[in-house]
Amino acid sequence: MFNLSVFYASTKVTNMENNRLREHLQERMPVFKEEIQDIMEINNENSLNQALSFLVSFNILKRFENGIYYLPSEDHRFAHLQPSLKDVVYKKYLDNDNGIMTGAYLLYKYKFTTQVSSYYEILFNNVSSKTRSKKEYEGKVSVSHPKVPINKESIHYIEFIELVKYLHFSDLNDEENYAQLKELLIKMKLEEKKLVSYVNHYNGRRYSRLRVYISKIINNETS
Repeated sequence: MFNLSVFYASTKVTNMENNRLREHLQERMPVFKEEIQDIMEINNENSLNQALSFLVSFNILKRFENGIYYLPSEDHRFAHLQPSLKDVVYKKYLDNDNGIMTGAYLLYKYKFTTQVSSYYEILFNNVSSKTRSKKEYEGKVSVSHPKVPINKESIHYIEFIELVKYLHFSDLNDEENYAQLKELLIKMKLEEKKLVSYVNHYNGRRYSRLRVYISKIINNETS
């Protein structure tokens, strides 16, 4: 039998929670389960899971994947749209200086190319060093362990090294590449000793040319 009082009570609760979440979150932006927990001020894990199930069942939240949710658009024309892959990548891997995007993206970021890649190569601390790389999101994202742990101190050094590593994606000629890297070295305020220390983690014959090229940049050698 339909219970009108229960219906009104649940409707009131859903409106309250919807308003609270929309005060803190943006539509179609990925959000971690733990962030929702903080917003809703729920301490108990079981209570949180029940609340999330309740919110998903009333379409206040949508589940993107395990542990990641989002607010659907209130405009019915866009209610079916999910977060963009770019937003998910940034949220999942790049928050809190815990990872970086590498590959062709770095060349675009630092204006060595105008080409925008739809493929994301990620270096992420929370991947086993024994894992060569893992493909996600239908192969559009590749996640690997960095040679050096990524943090606030190391992040720009690692970006610079990875930029040189993928310099073959550059649209510039050799002289332009060299000049732009020299300029970037100064702009990023990288210390030469630290840069050498970090690049030495890229050991073995495979990275010998990388180490030599960065040494030339540091020592102003053009040939």
